[in-house]
Amino acid sequence: MNIYLEYFLIMLVSVPGVLIATTLHEFTRAAVSTALGDNIPRHQGRLTLNPVKHFEPVGFLLMLFLGGFGWGKPVETSALYYKDRKTGTLLTAILPTVVNVVLAILFLIVRRFLPTSNMYVDMILMYCSYYNIAIAVYNFVPVSPMDCVKVLSVVLPANRYYQYLQYEKVIQMVFLLLLFFGINGFFSAIIQIVMQFLTLIF
Repeated sequence: MNIYLEYFLIMLVSVPGVLIATTLHEFTRAAVSTALGDNIPRHQGRLTLNPVKHFEPVGFLLMLFLGGFGWGKPVETSALYYKDRKTGTLLTAILPTVVNVVLAILFLIVRRFLPTSNMYVDMILMYCSYYNIAIAVYNFVPVSPMDCVKVLSVVLPANRYYQYLQYEKVIQMVFLLLLFFGINGFFSAIIQIVMQFLTLIF
């Protein structure tokens, strides 16, 4: 098979995984925030599983070409609606990643027990699991727009968090440069280790 055609087919079977991972991640954030009393996600039409509503072109392309680092269109939320702002902020930051891990496990289980000999179906299921794990792994990195930044806003003292915000854009640019120069290989290895571990268990 022509190497360019092979590369194109890999990109093509990766698309469902990227869309599913980003859509469910952002939908979960919208659903959790709404359940806690926030009406912004509903008013902005984000309380939906329609991938178009959660599509962000830059984050989408980065996920395809950098092996998993990327994002969907961030859901706007406000902690002002939460009864307990710290707990609400933590839940809206953490639960989307938990859902991605659960989805990754479900796709691994389906891939294991689905009686199919179709190589492309198998690859789609594999990439659906891969990109869900990728989002979970990258969201541990304290770089905007990853959810770890929201966790820092709760767990760090206010003065330390505001110090971080002063350098947020610089940290983001440095991290992106490192990704383009190969650090994504390190994260890809972590993603593969997590996938192998989950495969052994499930």
